Amino acid sequence: MRRVWIAGFSALVVAILAFVFIGLPEKPGRESNDLSVSTYQSETGRSPTGRDVTGGNAEGNDFGNEERFAYYLNLADDLPPMPRSLDGTQVDGELRADAHGNLIIEPDIRRVFDYFLSTVGEDDIEQVKARIALHLAETLPDSAARQAWELFERYEAYGAALEALPQHDGTVAGMGESLKQRQQLRQEWLGQNVAEAFYSFDDAFDNYTLARMAVLENDSLDADEKAARLQALEDDLPAPLREVRERANQPVRVSQDVAALREAGASEYEIRAVREAALGREAAERLEALDRQREQWDRRYADYRRAVAEIAASGLAQEDQEREVARLREATFDEQEQRRVQALDRMQDGQ
Repeated sequence: MRRVWIAGFSALVVAILAFVFIGLPEKPGRESNDLSVSTYQSETGRSPTGRDVTGGNAEGNDFGNEERFAYYLNLADDLPPMPRSLDGTQVDGELRADAHGNLIIEPDIRRVFDYFLSTVGEDDIEQVKARIALHLAETLPDSAARQAWELFERYEAYGAALEALPQHDGTVAGMGESLKQRQQLRQEWLGQNVAEAFYSFDDAFDNYTLARMAVLENDSLDADEKAARLQALEDDLPAPLREVRERANQPVRVSQDVAALREAGASEYEIRAVREAALGREAAERLEALDRQREQWDRRYADYRRAVAEIAASGLAQEDQEREVARLREATFDEQEQRRVQALDRMQDGQ
């Protein structure tokens, strides 16, 4: 089963993100935590859960984690080319060791694992594990590579345990309980320091989102009280998360500013200047291109609707009119556009 834990935020759908986020796989954070695995092992031990973590065709035998690491390194000798989805990409994340050759625990480790795990389905899981083992061996000293492999096996086991959790019921209380269960699993499989390095950003977002939903659903608060509490939550956000939200909100604010400028009769040059100042030159150019596409679409659809009106006024029988409209639609739009046109027609004709 694919276990891909990859992230992004959007201010427009923060409530929906909250509902889904706490019931789905994790998203990566960006904090740094230069903690060596030697410290991690001293706190958690080699097997904090007392459970064996096995994988792939190495399962069901007496292999330890080092033997499995060697097994997948040998398997890497016969790997096919990288999957197409990774063409033109580089491994997301940098793996580092300290002066003693121990793995440094930081969020990049999780991103490296997720980079390779994202190809499950294109590669089988055996090939994915072989690619991970090879990357660890090529980028880390021997001791750190073996430590990283052990951590990968724990990360994979945590993912399997996460999938077994029951779904929450959609309430704030239910989502809060789901978050606690996930955090407990992280502690059990990864240990506190790794869990914090991998998921502190996620937890900050989850906690903020739950608190925000609790305010919005509190019927005892009036609109002003809700606004004040929501602003207080915003003010208390950690700086990295506040920056992410501000970046996510910026396109929305620019779109609102542009709409107001157009209503006031601003020129395209003025609109371009506002977009470029807020979002940068490339983004402004992309938005201009989208504007042109929308304008072209609007003209095509308007021409089509005028032709539909002429057919309706032609005096043809209803069945013949429908046949002519279908022929016009097929001649004017491609297959994907036709579905959109039919939806727009239903809206127009229902007015």
